[in-house]
Amino acid sequence: MKLATLALLLPALAMALDDQPLYLDVGCDTLGIPGTDLNGVLTSVQRGGKAVIPTTCTGVLSGTDAISLKATAGGWWNCGIKTPTDRSIPVKGYADVRFWVKNNGVATGFTVEWQKENWTFSTAQEVAIPAGTGWQEIVVPVGLTGTDTAIKALYLRNLAGQPAVDVLIDSVTITDGTGNRSLEIPKGIAGILPASWPSFFLIGGLDKTEIGKATKAFQAGGQYRYQYVMKETEGYWSPTPPNKGEYVADYAKESEALGVKSAFVWYILGKSGEGYTTVTKNLDSAAYMAEYFTRYEWFLDQMVKGGQKDYMIVLEPDMYGFLTRGPGDNGQAIPNDNPSSIPVAMAKANSLSGKTYASNMKGWAEYMIARARTKLASQGVIIGHMPNHWGVNIPGQVGRGRKEAHLFSGMTIARFINGFGAEGKGDVVFVEKTDFDAGIKGAQWFWDSTGYAKFFLWTRAISHGTKLPMVGWQMAEGNSTHPEAAKRDDIVETFLNHPSWWTDGGFAGILFGGGNPGCANYAGTDDGGWYGKQVSAYQQSPLTLPLVSSIRNPLADRVASGIQARVAGSSLRLEGWDGLALVQVRSASGALLWSSRQRAGEAIALGAKAGWIAWKVDAPGLHAAGRSVLP
Repeated sequence: MKLATLALLLPALAMALDDQPLYLDVGCDTLGIPGTDLNGVLTSVQRGGKAVIPTTCTGVLSGTDAISLKATAGGWWNCGIKTPTDRSIPVKGYADVRFWVKNNGVATGFTVEWQKENWTFSTAQEVAIPAGTGWQEIVVPVGLTGTDTAIKALYLRNLAGQPAVDVLIDSVTITDGTGNRSLEIPKGIAGILPASWPSFFLIGGLDKTEIGKATKAFQAGGQYRYQYVMKETEGYWSPTPPNKGEYVADYAKESEALGVKSAFVWYILGKSGEGYTTVTKNLDSAAYMAEYFTRYEWFLDQMVKGGQKDYMIVLEPDMYGFLTRGPGDNGQAIPNDNPSSIPVAMAKANSLSGKTYASNMKGWAEYMIARARTKLASQGVIIGHMPNHWGVNIPGQVGRGRKEAHLFSGMTIARFINGFGAEGKGDVVFVEKTDFDAGIKGAQWFWDSTGYAKFFLWTRAISHGTKLPMVGWQMAEGNSTHPEAAKRDDIVETFLNHPSWWTDGGFAGILFGGGNPGCANYAGTDDGGWYGKQVSAYQQSPLTLPLVSSIRNPLADRVASGIQARVAGSSLRLEGWDGLALVQVRSASGALLWSSRQRAGEAIALGAKAGWIAWKVDAPGLHAAGRSVLP
């Protein structure tokens, strides 16, 4: 079948799907596009002992490079632009594949076809490439290529008797025909920050020392410290008789004495056994989940006993990676982005809550979020899921694989979290870099600016896909000159030197901490006090979050106990703290009316304003928000 199409417009679908990139940019890599292949007399380059599709750094449409196809007249050739994840991707529901060409020679052409999931090929479609010096968009309808399921690659092949080929190709994308521009992910924090979030970039750290051994100095002026809650945590020693079973409450009480808030990592399913089969078997077991929900009830009751405000809960590290990856050692062909397809035994949860949640992962997420908010209603809680970058394949790992693979992974994870629904998504999304310090994990985990840019592209895809702020978790506490080479990392230094990289990547805070045993953790100051000194110095003048990301819904703000607000004419006075605090006032529309560090009781002149206003007070150990009405 012959098809010559240039910027062909197709009817828009009723529901927009995420565009899927096959080739955007490999960072001007002279070794060509990783994972592709090329045959015939077409000019090629070698990568890993095989011929791959070459790129050029000149004449690009966007990014740093473009595909460069050159062949003599009549020469036989073909090349396959494989999916960046090296996994099949679904194309059902999509309308077309689009790419831009720049023809440096005479009018020519080639055929386009899909390599399907089963390694067979679709019907080849002839594509005409007009002569011309400018970039031109080519659109090939998906339906005409003979598949509506899943594909492994887009193949280009020579036409019999064709003239010489000398073209550049850029921005190869599968689209739904709506022009939704889903790949144009903006920088910055998405969504609305929790009401109790400070106006500056939040910092916390792992403090898993025994109760009674933690120090104020180790907190380095941070806002939170965190600890794991696992099956065995119920048996941990605690000072409250009977000296076990009260660990979480006593940890929170100690946090209060140290001047920090408590974050807990709910780590049960991912720790009970690794792999898709093990996790899904436990989720679908009535006995296992009855114990699971009973323990969650104990956990929440312990936080109530602890008496702190604004707890933070990190839900189930590792579990999401196994679920999105699917069955098999290397993951299923197509990653799972639908939590409703995973059965969960919810009978015990429904009994505890008196409600009926669906017996799947969506129902599970809705229960976990709602139960925490209900139990901690008077204290406040920030809760979110902790997905894993390895749950959707990025060949070479996050920070090193292709840019397009990071987009695939981030968008798939966002769809999975969105599958929990508005009531199950939570307040923020937690993400890690890896489970070891870079000094243990390997040299490839010391990223340059390109590696960090890919990581932040991945987090931006999640943040803007879910409309939720990002929070770093288990970010290594090591530094590049640590006395022990195994404990070296550069995450802390990267944040201190380039904080805007993090806010551009969707982050509003970081919880630093070691992962597996052997990682840096400075309860013992094994770095000579480097982490404590550097982070304490940062806390003296923390990064103010971008104004666009700091807008909260004032109707959701909770007035903290001890803050008094008095309005007189066009002035506002706030009282109830010692020393200096950062005070911000916003209008009902979110416009910033006032931002200043000041003492309690000082007048805030708001001019000729009327109606309700939202205010926030951020001071060491105090983060309060409320609203008042101007006459």
